[in-house]
Amino acid sequence: MALLSDFWKHTFLVMFLFGFVVLFVTYAFVLQLDANEIKHGIQKNGVPNIDNNRERIVPAFKTILYWNDFFGIKNFTFGFGHQPFNDAQCPTSSCEITNDRSQFNRSQVVIFSIQNMNLTDLPSHRFPHQRFVFFEMESPVNTDPLPMLDERTRFGFFNWTMTYRLDSDIVNRDSYGFIVPRRLTLASMYPIPHSGDMTFVERKHPLSSKTSSKKKLAAWFVSNCVTSSQREDYVEELRQYVPVDIYGKCGNMACTDRTQCREMIRTDYKFYIGFENSLCDDYVTEKLTTALLFDAVPIVMGGVDYTRFAPPHSFIDVNDFGSPKQLANYLLLLNESNSLYERYFDWKQNFDVHLNTKQGWCHLCKLAHDDELSSKMYEDILEWWVNDPQNCNLNVGDTPIQRTH
Repeated sequence: MALLSDFWKHTFLVMFLFGFVVLFVTYAFVLQLDANEIKHGIQKNGVPNIDNNRERIVPAFKTILYWNDFFGIKNFTFGFGHQPFNDAQCPTSSCEITNDRSQFNRSQVVIFSIQNMNLTDLPSHRFPHQRFVFFEMESPVNTDPLPMLDERTRFGFFNWTMTYRLDSDIVNRDSYGFIVPRRLTLASMYPIPHSGDMTFVERKHPLSSKTSSKKKLAAWFVSNCVTSSQREDYVEELRQYVPVDIYGKCGNMACTDRTQCREMIRTDYKFYIGFENSLCDDYVTEKLTTALLFDAVPIVMGGVDYTRFAPPHSFIDVNDFGSPKQLANYLLLLNESNSLYERYFDWKQNFDVHLNTKQGWCHLCKLAHDDELSSKMYEDILEWWVNDPQNCNLNVGDTPIQRTH
């Protein structure tokens, strides 16, 4: 009986060891299958895994939420969903954008248009993974001052800025335009144009041009008649010496069809007045690119170094002249000399003008995916936005905004 008992003990031990080996082999086989799926980038249950380069993770979609609208435009002129990022050919396009506030908790980025910000309608909380974005395309002079003065939104509310200014976290100049050297790509110029890139080689052969056949001197399209830059006063004095046709609310000439108006610039006018309504850092709007696109020489006024935004000798800056009369004399000289005037179009063989490229939104999507970005908070968004209170301040009646330090 003792021998029989020992036999069963040995049999049980062998069966136990055999079962353990089978279980171990099965577990190892399952692990190997999972490893192969990871190696070849296969998704399990819809969850992206590491690709076969083993250097990056196939990105999950990031959600961007419009908290409010932009001058009544619900999609901020960009769009909804994922498709706008594909249409813009964004290098990082795995983002989706919505104005559905039920998606707030799962959104990585929340965009606030300052011009339409309702201080009684702010998020009740913010998750650690979320970034609140200050969005503005007007200059500080024309910015709604209330969100800049309310302590809840002024101090420690915004993580990122998305504006036309070159020191923004997301530089958004899409609607204002870029002038890009052909030796570079638009993406390589973005997000900050460098003045060193605004160069071109001397042309060897004259460009074919119809600019010399234009009969009219200068056109100005304007609807804001009283501005902080006092551009209206400059034009009024300029008109004492040279003819300037003024279209819109501030003049006596009309052109209602946008396409027809721009073609009229191309065929009729040698110069296009592109004066900004405020003299603020980097505030260069589509007035510059409109002239360049439609074969007129832009006459510019702004608080910027225009060589950062346009090729040299492609524009005329009023700051280079001591008075409107001196500028007028120069315009008359160019009007009498086709060879001098034509030189203002040498840039066309080396540069392209890009409008509505959506590169700012591409950059936003890229940042949304960068989990290694250090956390950032604007301690005082007013201090950042109104960085030149002497020349470019918030407009609150006749009282300048005072900043705390």
